[in-house]
Formats: sequence, structure tokens, C-alpha cells
Amino acid sequence: MGVTSETGITAVICTHNRPELLERALASLVALDPPASEVLIVDNAPSDDRTMDLVASKFPGVRYVREDVAGLDFARNRALAAASQPRVAFMDDDAIADPAWCGALAAVLRANPALGACTGRVEPLEVVTESQRMFEANGGFSQGLAPIRLPEDMSEPLHGHRAPPIAWATRMGCGCNMAVRKDLALAIGGFDTALDMGSVLPGGGDIDMLWRLLDAGHGLEYNPGALVLHEHRRDMPSIERQLVGHQRGLMACLGKSFVNARRGTRASIATYLIWRLAKPLVRVAKRLAGRDPLPVRILLRMGWNCWVGAFYSYRAGQREAARRIEAAAARRIIA
Repeated sequence: MGVTSETGITAVICTHNRPELLERALASLVALDPPASEVLIVDNAPSDDRTMDLVASKFPGVRYVREDVAGLDFARNRALAAASQPRVAFMDDDAIADPAWCGALAAVLRANPALGACTGRVEPLEVVTESQRMFEANGGFSQGLAPIRLPEDMSEPLHGHRAPPIAWATRMGCGCNMAVRKDLALAIGGFDTALDMGSVLPGGGDIDMLWRLLDAGHGLEYNPGALVLHEHRRDMPSIERQLVGHQRGLMACLGKSFVNARRGTRASIATYLIWRLAKPLVRVAKRLAGRDPLPVRILLRMGWNCWVGAFYSYRAGQREAARRIEAAAARRIIA
């Protein structure tokens, strides 16, 4: 893999103990055309050396760094600190990049220096199990085939209604396919390490980053030409945990955003927060009328986790992040 200045992008995968999936993802990144200027693996709190050995033996052109504090946003911040390029693109280890992925992200960011981030389209790698079909019926990860540009498009209706800016930020895609300008992401404090804390708080860090960039005055763009394929979870319990966890993470992000809102934005965030709290019950009514793809059981779990996320989970995430930092520091002292 040669180094080029064409894209000016560090392509990043943050991973934890999944070398089999990572090998497939890395194979797609080293085959990009045009190539990423740098490919970086962040090994997050690994329990063994399998990921390091994989990179050393099969991908010698890929940089490997380790982040000992467990948590996706600790790993993402490590990537921001370590990246050599001015733009940093994130992809998950259970995804595969289209060969044109990096070039499509770079083209958008080059064309508009005011952008803080560019997201791309995420389509399913396969839809063969009942759980994968249900996930796609619920909307999946894709945001469609039309570009979205913020703040320009915020004057248009969203799902048929006028929507506040923070609602548009949630419409832009996810961290499985997201590129940020390194300097702007660092200027707003990087990713919030209280989010994406596994079972304590599963998710929210990507939406939080997009919203804070937009709120700081930086544009966002969704480019459907920047494509990755994601392997959805194949069993129903895993998909159910993912759907419920996404709600908890989103609501933790919204609750935090309401508390930290600057003057003039709190009312619109509160309105959207209230709607998201009510939405699962609205969906239950639709399901009973045969117009929602999710079972009532899952919708009720989503509803409960919306309330937990909005009013409890962010503080729990902060406490857990502090505990993990202390634990990692203690391990370094012992070592």
C-alpha cells in the first residue's frame, strides 16, 4: 500500500478482540482506489495479541496503536491524536469498504472547507436471517440515495415536518461510516468518552460528535457515494439488544445536549427530546394496527430505555469512564 497525498485521509478501524472480522475489513481498506493516505488500527483494551499479530503479519503497511482504556470513544480519541492526516475516516470492524469509499469522502471534504464532517451510506452486507430482515425493515443504517447538506437542507421538512437542527444531526448517518476534520473535532473536545460504554451506555458518541460540530457552526454532509457494507447481527437477541441500545445511546446524547444547550437552542432540543420519549408508544399503537415492523415487546423495551437514557445513563457513563481511566492507570503502575 503506497502513501499518497490524494485523499489526505487517515482511515481508522477501532477494534476489540475481533481479528477474524478485522482481517476482512482491513483487506477492503488496503484495496481502496484512490487509497487512504494512512490506514490506522486502534486496538481497544485487547485481552491478547491476536490483533497486533494480524496487522504485523498480514498488513505491514497499516499502523497499529493500542488504547488501554476500554470504550469506543477512548479509541476514537486515540485515533484523532495518532492520525497523521488532516481528515480522519472511521469504519467498523464488521464492515467492508467500497473501493471508492475514501475518495468519495475526500472529494466532499475538499470541495467544502466549511464542513466539519462527512458521513456515508451504510448498506447491509447480507440480509438472510430473520433478525437481519427485521433490522432493515426498521430502517437499517442507510440514509438513502440523496445527499443531505447541513445547514442548507434544514429549511426542508424532515419526515414531513419542520425539525430542529439536532433532529437533522441524528439523520446524517452513523460512526460506521464517518469522516471528520481532525482539527475541528479536537477543537470541540473530541468524542465524549462517557458515551459508547458498552452495556452501561451502548452508543451515542457518533451523533454527539455530529451535533456538536453542527452546533459549533460547522457544516455536515451525507454523501451516498461513500459506501460501506455492514454485517448485521445474525441472531434475534443480538439485534434486539442493538435496537434497544441505540435508543438509550441517542437519548443520553439528547439529554446531555439539553443540559449543555447554549442560549436559544434549549427549547428546540427539549421539544425533540419529548417527541423521542413518546415515539416508542406511538409505534406500539402503529404495531397494534399492523403498521410497524418491530414486535411490541421490543418497542416497549425501547421506550423504557429512552427514559433511562435521557435521565440516567449519561451520568452512569461518566462514572464508568472515570472508573476505567483509574483502572487503566493502576494497571500501568503495576506493570
